[in-house]
Amino acid sequence: MATDKTDDEVLRAYLLGRLAPESRDAVEKRIFSDDRIFWERLCLVEEELVDEQVRGELDGEDDARFERDFLCTNERRAKVELARALRDYSERRQESRRSAWDWLRAPVAAPTWALAVGATVLLAFPAVWRLAGARGPQAEATAWLSPGLVRDVGGELTRVTLPPGCQIVHLRLDPGSAELPTYRATLHEVAGDELWSQGKLHAVAVDGRPAVTVDLPCALLRANDYYVRLEGVSPDAPAEPLDRYDFRVLRR
Repeated sequence: MATDKTDDEVLRAYLLGRLAPESRDAVEKRIFSDDRIFWERLCLVEEELVDEQVRGELDGEDDARFERDFLCTNERRAKVELARALRDYSERRQESRRSAWDWLRAPVAAPTWALAVGATVLLAFPAVWRLAGARGPQAEATAWLSPGLVRDVGGELTRVTLPPGCQIVHLRLDPGSAELPTYRATLHEVAGDELWSQGKLHAVAVDGRPAVTVDLPCALLRANDYYVRLEGVSPDAPAEPLDRYDFRVLRR
């Protein structure tokens, strides 16, 4: 079976419980075989379904099947909760930016000179503006992670400090010399248990450096050691293992 649009439609029907028993058995044989390409297609279709459901784009029948047949494992339910948390965070952030801009434009009873001074302070000291936002309920944290650090060689782990009220943390992964169409990342605890995965990631320039950015809810990370595994994904080819990125989470 070639990995094309028809396969995606079959896998979508499989995940939503719409396949006949004989077709479902054929799909499951492929899933449990050594066909990594087919497995990657399944993961991508699964992520697309989660995105559509969270955005409210599934029709009534598919939405009901999603709730009944797709959400049958703890891992899938966790993926949906993560996707909803990221969506809610993004919406709150946009609303906060709109509210701040509306406040600056709104008519006030204070003298004109007072408003001008306030605007000047914000423009002259953008760090104060950013710090005020970071202390609110939508605080963020960002950390650059480099590959190649293995614990048994005694290297020092990158520290990722999460502030109080942290909502989301951006992990910038250095992909090195790899230039691939998309990437897939999986988050693991130090013991090796997989906590989260995400595909369709891209390497883009951040501060003049290429980075694959992984966005995680801070609530997912307790004070502990973790690592991220990065894979490169090319069309019609097995996923290519790239690097491991170790880090330690600290909470204030």
